[in-house]
Amino acid sequence: MATKEIRTRLATVLRPVLNHRIRIIRTIVQFIMFGLLNGLIFGIGRIVLILPIEFPSGGPFSTVWSAFEALQYSMTWWIFPYLAISVFVLFGSIFGKTTCGWACPMGLFQDLFRFIPIKKRKVSKPTNKSLSRIGIAIVIFIVIMSFIIGITLRNSGSKTAFGAGKNMPFGTIDPAATLFATLYYYLKWGSQYPTFGEEIGNWQFVFFIRLFILIIVLVLITLYPRAYCRWMCPSGAILGLFSRYSILGMRINKNRCTSGCNDCENACPVQVPILSYDKDLTDKMCTNCGECIDACNEGALKLSLRF
Repeated sequence: MATKEIRTRLATVLRPVLNHRIRIIRTIVQFIMFGLLNGLIFGIGRIVLILPIEFPSGGPFSTVWSAFEALQYSMTWWIFPYLAISVFVLFGSIFGKTTCGWACPMGLFQDLFRFIPIKKRKVSKPTNKSLSRIGIAIVIFIVIMSFIIGITLRNSGSKTAFGAGKNMPFGTIDPAATLFATLYYYLKWGSQYPTFGEEIGNWQFVFFIRLFILIIVLVLITLYPRAYCRWMCPSGAILGLFSRYSILGMRINKNRCTSGCNDCENACPVQVPILSYDKDLTDKMCTNCGECIDACNEGALKLSLRF
């Protein structure tokens, strides 16, 4: 009797862990990746590695390059971004948007905001799909701007007229860069802030623009889980173009699915219409986070290789 009681109590204690086992594993991986990506603070040197994540290459402790920043940097110097494009194609077609769910520091930051005790809101499925096009619009605009800066450099030999965005246009408004780099530098060198940097005349104005955009993003991710990730992130938008054909991805077994509980869709932080798929979840917003797997009591979902 005592043994049965111990087992019952143990099962009660472990149930929350077992019900969120993938979330726990993913969170651990996210923090490990955050430490590696900020490896300079631990004495790890910068490495020549480009990843499709939202993280500023110019951060105080950054060890790698962001693929979207590398794409812009190449284009503004009138160099075709072979490497950056290859990274997006390679990661997107093999892993889908797994880096968004498991490695991206901006993704970790948004996941932490889910714990703020404010009622989370949802949008309709059509609205969710429509808003996701914002990311593609940002990509197109930034690519065009980078091309204009690059051709200006080629024709005139200078691109200083573009001010703070002359090397990476999106960097002037990127909330991830503001969060992980700009705020750090401002707090560290606040008293000298008006006089440091190349763009002395524009720097403070750009800073307040960045801060305003970051505040808007913070409000959105507080109310709508992973709002930046699913609607505005340019890196995620590019990965989404290839993720529907990825080798690694989510699969649903309709033979096991009851299709009535909706637990998987309710658990999905980016509101993927999971039950509308017959087998492979090819939605461009899916980050392979595994929240739906934890939520499904029938074991109808799994992250697997799709051949």
